[in-house]
Amino acid sequence: MSVPVLVMVDDGALGGLTAVVAALESAGMRVDRVLPEIATITGAAEPGVFAALRAVSGVDSVERAGPGFSIPHPGKGVQ
Repeated sequence: MSVPVLVMVDDGALGGLTAVVAALESAGMRVDRVLPEIATITGAAEPGVFAALRAVSGVDSVERAGPGFSIPHPGKGVQ
């Protein structure tokens, strides 16, 4: 079962972002968005391929994306 994935790209690899994306796809990631401004690639992958994704040249880190965030009700106290 695929899970959401965040890939952080090393700043030195931003010039070759197309190659990083291609290598991630070859390693088993379905790329949804490429965000060069924040050196991040989002998508989905099977947990079993995370090691292969981390081994891609130019990848700084690979993390399972969380469920997101929510804004508390205005009446609640400071968190």
